[in-house]
Amino acid sequence: MPHDVRHVPPQVSEVSERPHVKYPFEFDGRWVLRYHIPYDVQHDGRAHHILASIFREPSVHGRIQVGCEGTPVAEYDDLTPGDVVEITGDAWRVAEVEYRTHITLERVADSNEEATGAQAGE
Repeated sequence: MPHDVRHVPPQVSEVSERPHVKYPFEFDGRWVLRYHIPYDVQHDGRAHHILASIFREPSVHGRIQVGCEGTPVAEYDDLTPGDVVEITGDAWRVAEVEYRTHITLERVADSNEEATGAQAGE
């Protein structure tokens, strides 16, 4: 009676093959920060916490608070589309602010334009 024993090499999970991403909620260079939903980001071995708030008076605008291990490190207020913020060393442009829903951020291409909000050549 033949005994069929096949050696099957262990399979590597596709998840483990994916590179570690700094912003786990970023998709195609966009990051939608939901209203009052805290986000955790690992950077330089430290836990950073990001929270978005959105207000409607005097006009719709957002606020993003960034903390690191319980200590506030940055707060960006009065955010409207076109503003640029820095989160854990990366520049993001505010693409959309929707009242009580979300703030959409888009990655700023690497250039001389940093988180100053300056619009070079425009």
